[in-house]
Amino acid sequence: MNTLTRLKVYRRHHCNRQHRTHETFAKCVWRNAIWVRAFEPGNDLPYALVSNCRKPYLSGDQRIVSLWGSQGRAELQKEWIDRTGCGGGCYRAHEVIRLEMEP
Repeated sequence: MNTLTRLKVYRRHHCNRQHRTHETFAKCVWRNAIWVRAFEPGNDLPYALVSNCRKPYLSGDQRIVSLWGSQGRAELQKEWIDRTGCGGGCYRAHEVIRLEMEP
C-alpha cells in the first residue's frame, strides 16, 4: 500500500441540518449521488471514497460514494478500483475525501 496522501476535507456544504453520522452528512453533501453507502460497521466513518466517473449510457449525476473508518482502508479500496475500474466507462476519476462534521 502506498503512503497516505494529503486529502481534501469537506466541512461545510451550506445546509442548516445537524448531522449525527458521517453517512447522513455524506448523503447531504452528495444528495444527487446514485448511492452513498457505509462499507464498514459503525457511525464513525469519516473517509469518503468518491467515484466521479461518467458512464456514457447514464445521464445526470453519476457519482457513487463509499464510507470508510480509516484513511488507509479508503486508500486501499481506491487503489483497487483504480486498477479494476468502477464499471463501464470508468476513467479513474476516484478520490478520497475526509469528512469533518461541525458541532
